[in-house]
Amino acid sequence: MMTTSSGNIAIKRITVAIDCSPHSRASLAAAAEIAGRLHAELLGIFIEDINLIRMAELPFTQEIQVHTARCEPFDLEKAERMLKQQSREASRLLRESAERFAIPHSFRTLRGTVPSLLLSAALDTDLLAIGRWGKTPSCKRGLGSAAQKAVRESKTSVLVTHAGFSLQSPVVVLFDGSAGAKKALETALGLVREKTFLHVFLLGKNASEQTIIRKEAEQLLGRKTENAEFHAVPWTKDPMLRQCIRMTSPGLLIVSENTEALKRETLYRLVDTVDCPVLLVRSTA
Repeated sequence: MMTTSSGNIAIKRITVAIDCSPHSRASLAAAAEIAGRLHAELLGIFIEDINLIRMAELPFTQEIQVHTARCEPFDLEKAERMLKQQSREASRLLRESAERFAIPHSFRTLRGTVPSLLLSAALDTDLLAIGRWGKTPSCKRGLGSAAQKAVRESKTSVLVTHAGFSLQSPVVVLFDGSAGAKKALETALGLVREKTFLHVFLLGKNASEQTIIRKEAEQLLGRKTENAEFHAVPWTKDPMLRQCIRMTSPGLLIVSENTEALKRETLYRLVDTVDCPVLLVRSTA
């Protein structure tokens, strides 16, 4: 993700993973709204999971019907038919979302291992949008396997979403005065609408440090300071920080991977457990 000389973010291409699940639909809606806001191109990706194909090739594989709990044979022919149907549906969803915001778009169907193919497809884009969970059900809290891999290993910035995302909702930015945090705040300025409220969390060790970084944040915000509220947050541990974020009821959390006040594992754990959409900003060379 780049910034222009004026400080506005330059997102030209957005990759969005589409598997027709509720979280995926939310991810597509969020990506389309951001693309419309920034006049960016939207690239939709549907991945035919090779593990599902391999499972369907086994002679004893069955599927359980959700509504009847009945077991039925699941073979390669049925798997191929299901994947083609889902690919068509994904393409339709992308087209409708792109037309709603009048943005250029393209669609690709790939076959392979979902997490690795997704990261490869996003290499030539500025932002990867992905749902917190895909179609595989789980009782586990936190991110799904593909979202976890994207957060930890993607070379581009990552937007992790679920239903309810809106650029008009309040936005939280974690700010410690570092170069990464400044990029996160610049990203927020480029994304949010004129009257969107910004909560800037000042991650300073003491009052003196928080005063200094607040002045830096105010300089970046300029006239948008009137729509911002600053919070002195001395805690950089995951549980307390997550609780502070929850109290603001944000529609989006924006944080840089290079925020110096946060340890990398603390940051990843925060993204994994916070209950709002997250934009993890990465710097590119």
